[in-house]
Amino acid sequence: MSKEMFKISRREFLKDAGLVVGGATVGSAALLSACGNKDKKGETKYICPIDSKEFSSLKDLKDHYASAHEGQAIPAFKTLNVNGVDYNLVINDYWSLGWVLREQLGLYGTKIGCDMGQCGACTVLVDDKPVYSCLLFACEMEGKRIRTVEGLSDGITLSPLQQRFYDNNATQCGFCTAGFLMAATALIEKKSKPTNDEVRSALSGHLCMCQNFKKTLESVVGGV
Repeated sequence: MSKEMFKISRREFLKDAGLVVGGATVGSAALLSACGNKDKKGETKYICPIDSKEFSSLKDLKDHYASAHEGQAIPAFKTLNVNGVDYNLVINDYWSLGWVLREQLGLYGTKIGCDMGQCGACTVLVDDKPVYSCLLFACEMEGKRIRTVEGLSDGITLSPLQQRFYDNNATQCGFCTAGFLMAATALIEKKSKPTNDEVRSALSGHLCMCQNFKKTLESVVGGV
């Protein structure tokens, strides 16, 4: 086994688990509010495909290319609207939406579980509908509105649904929580006071290895 595998820091591990928020390392409930910032809505970001640095204009990106990646042409960009922000990215045709959200945009709240569309951990909203981001090609998402768990709160105050999950201790290890939250958000936005059967149906495509379904259902039934 390579020695490099032992050099990952605790902070980097927690970041990948979605447990680092605003520079601080916190508990699993951070999955509920990780990195959200509604003040960013309406902005446009240009992402360097080589080192993933963000720039607010194409000119700034071109200047970065000229100094840091001399001799390399700037490839064509695709625009993804994620949590109200337009991100201009270079996206390979075979990249999944889930991979781009995590590895290109650093939105680690979206978890990749089975990577086969069976566990629901990677669920995000596309045009207000819950979808498995591991099964969607990111290159086909132009012109659509994508929402992740980071977009539910303002980064400081939890959304009412997130707060109810927190109050009911419906998180456990937290790995599946973001997927449940996104599917439940879509349901409540469509029907504000869902019944037990409606919640069970809406969350039927999600798995919780901690077997915490009872508290999850209680957090969604009846709305917030």
